Amino acid sequence: MSGGNVRLFKTKWFMRYARQERLEDHSLCDAIERAERGLVDADLGSGIIKQRWREQGKAVRAVTDY
Repeated sequence: MSGGNVRLFKTKWFMRYARQERLEDHSLCDAIERAERGLVDADLGSGIIKQRWREQGKAVRAVTDY
C-alpha cells in the first residue's frame, strides 16, 4: 500500500460475506487506496462511499464508512 499504515476493520457479517465470495484482503486494500485518491463510484455523504471492483472475473460492490 502506498504511504503509511492503514488499518482495515471488517464486521463479522462482512467477514462471512467476504469468505463466501472469496474476496481477498488485498482487493479490499486496493479499493481503499482508490478511495484515498478520490476514485469512488458514489459519495453518499457523511463518510459513506460506494466502491465497485472486479475480483476473479466477477463484479463486487461494497458500501463502506470511510
